[in-house]
Amino acid sequence: MAPNTATIAAEVDPSIYGKSGDISKHVEGVKAQYDTAEKLEFYAQVMGDGTANIHFGKWDNIDLDQEGAYGKASEQMTDYMYDLADKLLEKQDGKISYVDLGSGTGAAALRLCEKHDSIEKATCLNLCDEQNALAIKCAAEKGLGERIKVVTGTYEEAPFEPESFDIAFSQDAFVHAFSKLRTFKEALRITRPGGVFVFCDLMCGCGENVSDEELATFAATNMVNNWLSPEANVKACEEAGWVDVKFVDLTSDIRVSFQLMLKKVESIIQAGNPAKIDETLLESYRKNLANRIVQVDKGVFKWGVVHAKKPSS
Repeated sequence: MAPNTATIAAEVDPSIYGKSGDISKHVEGVKAQYDTAEKLEFYAQVMGDGTANIHFGKWDNIDLDQEGAYGKASEQMTDYMYDLADKLLEKQDGKISYVDLGSGTGAAALRLCEKHDSIEKATCLNLCDEQNALAIKCAAEKGLGERIKVVTGTYEEAPFEPESFDIAFSQDAFVHAFSKLRTFKEALRITRPGGVFVFCDLMCGCGENVSDEELATFAATNMVNNWLSPEANVKACEEAGWVDVKFVDLTSDIRVSFQLMLKKVESIIQAGNPAKIDETLLESYRKNLANRIVQVDKGVFKWGVVHAKKPSS
């Protein structure tokens, strides 16, 4: 039986779709699952083509067989999101302050600061210490240490003054939010009037052949406490106070990302695992990625971009 979309609203019953009903335990769980040197190495090899850019990609006009294809697609996705934000933004003095909420290894900020001199200040807010250390290191190596600031913390309690940024940005991070509504309200609080909010994320698909059990299993194994459909994400943004909220469906792109990740994992295994990645981790991801491709086709989840504006007054 297909789940009722109404049950997947702004506050989902954590006993059904969640990992923890306690935000502090949820945060600890996210850090334990993702903040390890071993996981960073795995994602760098499988998603980043050996780099720190470990986001899902946008695959328009990219040769899937070319060297570094995954990294190029990740950068193209970052560029696409920023271009959306830049077009929506009510410009002031020509200089832009930007915050990445759940910034991971800082790859988006690094890419955008290299490409856009107009970004005067880029702030990376992220929970994981290992990822933040890598972001600081990469910024220094690229000569961007003065423009990129890395802050440890959670986007649900952002340690910034109100109206600090022109653009609030997030790439593949909000899936782990304890409360999407709370997160969207925080993004609104720290964005100036006339500013822009843009994020991409995995979202609940609610396909006709998807069971409650399958949704619950995905949520529980991926530290998802508040599992929303695209429509529910849009409504939560509107409830938080954002206007002109739109969703762009890019689910077909994440299917390609999963296919290439699976191909990369299989090639690492066949090559004898030269990077010495934990073999249990490799085998687990091989099985999970194969399942993710099936789940995309079944409609277990969607992937895409939500963009919105903060009212000018």
